[in-house]
Amino acid sequence: MFKQLTPLSKFLILILMTGTSLLSYDTRFLGLLALLSFVLTRNSKLRLAKGLLLLILVHLLLLLLKQPDYGVQLYHYNISWLDDFTLQEALYLLTIFFKDVIILNFLLLFLLTSQPAELSASLNRVGLPYRLAYKIGLIFTIVPRFKAYYLKLATAAAAQNQVLSKGQAFKAFWKTRHNETLANRHFGKKHLRTWYASRPMTQLDRAALLLAAFSVIISIGLIFINGGRLWNPFR
Repeated sequence: MFKQLTPLSKFLILILMTGTSLLSYDTRFLGLLALLSFVLTRNSKLRLAKGLLLLILVHLLLLLLKQPDYGVQLYHYNISWLDDFTLQEALYLLTIFFKDVIILNFLLLFLLTSQPAELSASLNRVGLPYRLAYKIGLIFTIVPRFKAYYLKLATAAAAQNQVLSKGQAFKAFWKTRHNETLANRHFGKKHLRTWYASRPMTQLDRAALLLAAFSVIISIGLIFINGGRLWNPFR
């Protein structure tokens, strides 16, 4: 379902969900959003890379080492769980874990389910100069173009009983610049341009944006219900 959305909708959803996760410290609500992000990534046949999971764990470890009693200060309660590790610190770290998961999952959904040309068009539509938008879209085409280029060169080298390393192929790929570059494109002086890959928003886009906006409203409502941004189950 998420793949069917336009890149502009995905970008706006990313902004809304990032704002929601940064605004709220309600672990229950953030847990539901994290679960939703996992479901969407699964349905899109994506998964959080091991490197990103390691990054989240490093983030949590740094928070724990920097201020191991921050959870106690935050929740104004102290229940020892494992030696000096408190239940309050565990809840705080779980909350941060949910925040990281939400942001990274929706970032992956935006980047990996959007076609590069559509991605450039969407970034330009939200105000990014189209020279920069085009460059960003071009970055996401490097890997598939290099794979095709490497396969072509490797096949030719094998026919001549030669071995071609990926390093050599990448140097050749970088030098040839056989693909379209900014130098041979005719950019105008205006801020916007017409994109052939741009798609209009559909009812599905509007519904998804409405749900994302509703999550922001819920996070604001929880501030009034909880008496602040923090959900404190120890009170």
